[in-house]
Amino acid sequence: MDSKRYRELVLPAMEMVVKKGEDYNAGPQLHDYFPFGDASYIQMVFLKAQRLVSLQMKEGAPNYEGIKDTLLDLINYIVFYLDYLDQE
Repeated sequence: MDSKRYRELVLPAMEMVVKKGEDYNAGPQLHDYFPFGDASYIQMVFLKAQRLVSLQMKEGAPNYEGIKDTLLDLINYIVFYLDYLDQE
């Protein structure tokens, strides 16, 4: 995979976080959603990974977020955690 393709795959995650940020970040800051530090970030990554496993095992289309949406969320939660680690 070249860097152009990598950017194409990651861009939707960036766009998603901007759109969701408009909904969620009217008051509290991003890191306020993770009150227990490392444990909070790890839990969210774990939950998204479990969601991915569940979607992969399920037959038929999901009612809400599908595999690609879940992968994009996972990318963003990992980036949030990286940002947190850089601020420590």
